[in-house]
Amino acid sequence: MRLRKNSNLRDKSLDEEVLNQLGPELIVKCLQDFGLTEKEAKVYFTLSKLPSATSSDIASTTHMSSLQTYRALKGLLNYGLAEMSLERPHRFTSLEIEKAISLLSQEAERKFLELENKAPLLLNAWTALGDLEVNSVSYKFKIVQGSKNVCRFRLMLYKSAKKDVEVIMKPNELERLVVEGADDIFKRLSSKKVAVRGLSEVNRYNIDASKRFLDFIELHHVKKKLVPFAIIDGQEALICLSRDGVGMPENAIWTNHPELVETFKEFFETLWSISQDGESRIRELDEYSFANT
Repeated sequence: MRLRKNSNLRDKSLDEEVLNQLGPELIVKCLQDFGLTEKEAKVYFTLSKLPSATSSDIASTTHMSSLQTYRALKGLLNYGLAEMSLERPHRFTSLEIEKAISLLSQEAERKFLELENKAPLLLNAWTALGDLEVNSVSYKFKIVQGSKNVCRFRLMLYKSAKKDVEVIMKPNELERLVVEGADDIFKRLSSKKVAVRGLSEVNRYNIDASKRFLDFIELHHVKKKLVPFAIIDGQEALICLSRDGVGMPENAIWTNHPELVETFKEFFETLWSISQDGESRIRELDEYSFANT
């Protein structure tokens, strides 16, 4: 809000009416727009409504601590928006609002000109600096606890894939992964040309889920007891652990350590080389089921 220096009495009364309609909270926000902190604006507004006040009076009225009040008063004194008496305890009075806005506007203009002058120096220094060389890479480990958290984290990793995903799933996980929405994520990845390869034991209990996954990923069958894990873009690995080795994962370990990620990737490739493609495995199960009906 801007007050006019040469406004007549009618205009001044209108400005005061607008201020009164704004209310203390909005006035404090307006004062912050002029460069005051929230605490300074509250103290200034309080002082403007009192003939004079001690720091204790202000702290009590504003519900601020003594330290916060002291810092706010110091800021107002530095701006020239408040005056302090020599008596003990010190009493403070505020500068009239018109003069206060004029001082704050001048200070804002001074800072703006100062920044304008610094801008060319900053640009020159920025250009001359060039690119920084990074000499070390930070490798991280993260433990994810709780089956729900493991589920959310695993799906988040799938979504983040840009190039490829390699995943080992327990046979009893396939139905659950469909329920969790992994099949929809794999469908979106497929539309983005992200290659997804999955290994699991495909059996008569999870054949429906396996068929659903085959629509979007390259699923292979391997009959081994395996710890489920996922590799994302060859840069991250998530190893999922269940308490009894059978149920849904209750904990997981995530890492971006290149040697560990590469070790899991090599293990996946070894299993992939001896696995059976999912389509032929499902045909076998369908033929067996038909022969026994």
